[in-house]
Amino acid sequence: MTDVSDSRVSLNEAAYRRLRGDIIACRLAPGQRLTEKQLAADLGFSTAPLRDALTRLDHEGLIRTLPRKGYQVTPLTPKSIDDLFVVWEIVGPEIIRLGLRQASEAQLDAARKAFDELDVLTREQGGSPSPLLDIDVVNRTFELLAEATGNTYLINFFQRLMGDMSRIRALLLTSGRTSAATGPAGHWVRHILDEGDVDKAAEHAQRYIDDVHQRVLRAVIRWPTVMSSEVSILPPR
Repeated sequence: MTDVSDSRVSLNEAAYRRLRGDIIACRLAPGQRLTEKQLAADLGFSTAPLRDALTRLDHEGLIRTLPRKGYQVTPLTPKSIDDLFVVWEIVGPEIIRLGLRQASEAQLDAARKAFDELDVLTREQGGSPSPLLDIDVVNRTFELLAEATGNTYLINFFQRLMGDMSRIRALLLTSGRTSAATGPAGHWVRHILDEGDVDKAAEHAQRYIDDVHQRVLRAVIRWPTVMSSEVSILPPR
């Protein structure tokens, strides 16, 4: 049954949000084959909104269109993960530097409030935050900082990177590889919001991203895969 929480959201947008969320959470796993007919049966959308959603996700790089065969969730390989972190080490700190310089106090307060809400939910859940909720809060914070830069190219580039960054973190958190990170991402991201020196905040982010990059690579290499193959571990449902 289709879940459309806001009746004002079009079916095209609802289908896009649902598919994108399932891909980022790895409920639709990297490398998984998809067809419009199968998705219509599973999600309850008709062909037209699904086709529109799949086209948008293809443009974002999260889906591959396979001529006459349907679609495939874009695979992740150890090399693609390495390449992505190399780029994020360059772009991430600059989004933080420029975003903090130009963000309004209202924007920063909105980001802090999201972490406050995460703290409340964490306590309600017995001290263990939901991995996907953690990802959502961190993404919303970076999206806010990217928007604060006012740079359209940087905003679009960030949006393209975040889909795959979210998939990587979801795989780690939901497959028991949490040791690949130095603690909940919200801790370091929240810290930079209160750092008075934007250059120090960017340097802190650079060190954290580089550290996680190395930890993720070590974790991925231990998975049943080789450097040229696809990461296809299915997270528990």
